[in-house]
Amino acid sequence: MVKNSVLIVQESRDDKSLSDLLISEGFTVFLLDKADKLELQLQDKKPDLILLPVDLKNGNGIDLCHQLKQSEENKSFIILLSKRKEDFSLIAGLDSGADDFIVQPVQERVLLSRIKALLKRKKISEADWGDQALIIDKDRYLIIKQGKEFYLPKKEFEILSLLYSKPNKVFSREEIKNAIWDNFEKVRGRTVDVHIRKIREKIGDELISTVKGVGYRLEVN
Repeated sequence: MVKNSVLIVQESRDDKSLSDLLISEGFTVFLLDKADKLELQLQDKKPDLILLPVDLKNGNGIDLCHQLKQSEENKSFIILLSKRKEDFSLIAGLDSGADDFIVQPVQERVLLSRIKALLKRKKISEADWGDQALIIDKDRYLIIKQGKEFYLPKKEFEILSLLYSKPNKVFSREEIKNAIWDNFEKVRGRTVDVHIRKIREKIGDELISTVKGVGYRLEVN
């Protein structure tokens, strides 16, 4: 079983308790003592998640997070750690593309739970789709199937994301309407069918199956 990996940017190595806790929980841990080496480090290491302080000796973690999230090479989740409690810091952090923003001090077990929650999302998004490998990038409204990229209109993307969130679950037309449209009462059932047909035309019809009289599901081998 492949271990999840976490890269901790820790410019002061006085406290190793977090890294020790992660190791004890089965994680592979990389420690980096200088944030300005992070991009170089990521050319070699591909961690599942990065713990990045907002306050750095030479720079700003929010700016660095934004830079990393703009890179197509970076697939890591990023949690920003901050000692600042102001709302504008939280907003700036999340606007930078951070997957989570945690104000310190925080209990290490709480931080561990947040890390596991993010990595669970990764596990779901990289489910075994057999030969039809499918990845959904919600930040860019992008579908990647077998390495080929597809940009879908908003409603089509949201429907596919909904099906993708629970592989093999059958979603009724009513469930899809309720989840995707604000004024779902005015949306006809056939509207869902039309969107499904358009999705199939773009990414292929082998992934989404019709359950007659019920609805649709995204099939996983």
